[in-house]
Amino acid sequence: MNITLIGMPGSGKTVIGKMLAGALGFEFFDSDAAIVREFGLPLPQVLENVGEKEFLKKEEMIVIAQTGDKDNMAISPGGSIVYSSAAMEHLKKISTIIYLKSSLPVIEARIKNWPRGIVGGKSKNIAQFYGERTPLYEKWADMTVDSNQEANKVAEAVMEKIKFRPKGVN
Repeated sequence: MNITLIGMPGSGKTVIGKMLAGALGFEFFDSDAAIVREFGLPLPQVLENVGEKEFLKKEEMIVIAQTGDKDNMAISPGGSIVYSSAAMEHLKKISTIIYLKSSLPVIEARIKNWPRGIVGGKSKNIAQFYGERTPLYEKWADMTVDSNQEANKVAEAVMEKIKFRPKGVN
């Protein structure tokens, strides 16, 4: 069993993914961190250096390569992964996809001063790419969890949705 968390930047994918991995004894995979490791540069610089089109190709390739044939993973891809049908079809086959849905005002507040690159961030404002991505998150999600709340409550809601309990917990 694998769990993939999708959602906007700032929706809590990394924080919740780490919490779930710890609670379930799963491996945690963060595609943004994998991209940073591969390029040896912060995410905004990678995006700036390679451009959005190449970044999306690299993100797709890394997600597919590093999650294939694995089990017991909590997967946190970048928010832009939904632009790749190939990556999303792969994730759909290997995992339960959970959309961490946050409202636009919450996302705006969380990423207001965030020093990281966001695909679409140069040509669109947050509201525009929120509107563009939301239907894609909804399309690919097996389940949706409200991520406007505290991280521990979001993690609990995910655990309840997937009906999975760590060993030793009734």
